Amino acid sequence: MSRDAAGSAGKGVAIRLTPQGEDHVRARIKWREQDVGGGTLTIEVTVRNMKSAPKTDGELEADARALAVRFARAFADTIEG
Repeated sequence: MSRDAAGSAGKGVAIRLTPQGEDHVRARIKWREQDVGGGTLTIEVTVRNMKSAPKTDGELEADARALAVRFARAFADTIEG
């Protein structure tokens, strides 16, 4: 059931969701700064997704995308600062 929320190449954010047991999903977030020759930041997080009140794939992707933006901004701040 793994799938990418965005294309695997090019600038932007790609998110791959993989079920991890009944109540968790692993989100692999790949952030690309440039189309060619740029850096890539990849983050894997395990997200709680309760079986009794599951989130939709769209909600999980939105949560993962928000996490990716936060991590990328924090990462950029450490480089620039």
